[in-house]
Amino acid sequence: MKNLIYEDTARYDFWLKILLGGILGLTLVLGIASLLWQDVEAALVMFGVTLFVALLFKAILPQRFQIFEDGVRIVLGGPFAINIPLSNIRYVKSASGRKAFVYWGQRFATSSRGVVEIIRKKGLNLVISPSHDDLFLEQANHTLESLLGSN
Repeated sequence: MKNLIYEDTARYDFWLKILLGGILGLTLVLGIASLLWQDVEAALVMFGVTLFVALLFKAILPQRFQIFEDGVRIVLGGPFAINIPLSNIRYVKSASGRKAFVYWGQRFATSSRGVVEIIRKKGLNLVISPSHDDLFLEQANHTLESLLGSN
């Protein structure tokens, strides 16, 4: 990708943090309870599940959203990212908060506030939730306009 124009972090709602922490906490407590019942194998399995789920959350939940001269990048955990060329984006718009929960497309929205919808020419559309949705929209639309102006 060409030069970075704008970068924003993902917005996480409090309820999502509680849900994710609760899932990890539950598996950890079950592992500790298994140790108390002297079932070492079950405890090791539950600790393994806790570690696996924590790594899975880290790998698939969005961390940052980047706008480049030639595309948009959704940075997930570790080496994972989704690159969308600007030539494949029809437009970017603000979306309702319910699209963070129910959406026919790829959902990378981690908050019901400030949801941004990326409408693509080919492939599934996406919803994301950058921390500064208005600024992200402004930068994305400005970059799209400059691409259209140069063609």
